[in-house]
Amino acid sequence: MILSNKHKVFFCLAAVCVFFAGCAGYGRLQWSDTASQAFQNYEMTEGYRYYYSGRGNKPSSIIGIDPAYEFSPDVHWNEIAPSDFRRMVDRMFAEYNYLAAAYILDPNGKRAGVWYSYIWDAVVKFDNGRIYVFSPEPADVKGNGGSSDNRDPA
Repeated sequence: MILSNKHKVFFCLAAVCVFFAGCAGYGRLQWSDTASQAFQNYEMTEGYRYYYSGRGNKPSSIIGIDPAYEFSPDVHWNEIAPSDFRRMVDRMFAEYNYLAAAYILDPNGKRAGVWYSYIWDAVVKFDNGRIYVFSPEPADVKGNGGSSDNRDPA
């Protein structure tokens, strides 16, 4: 079966539309020296709620979420009180001695939060005003053989 150029263009456009429709609910990380400097200077973005993943004495990631988005932390995220922010940043687990920050962007490129970690990958999903942040964590960072129960920041 030979397709005309018109049909080829139609199928290509259809494939692109299907691809983008499937990705429409996902955000991304935009790496930023400014965001890194803010964490290094212990600066919290006004109004953001902050959370950590990993062990309380050695967090692997810290995120700040814009209050315009609903965020329900699951077993991977624990809230950080503003009075504990500096201590948690100081305790960050720096794999290969490297930590970096990024802005969390929604599917339209609007800033929805901040990310600070040695981990360069995260899945950020948006659904009806709600944000979900999935961070890949190595089992040795979680403690207890991969369990997420060891999370006391004290």
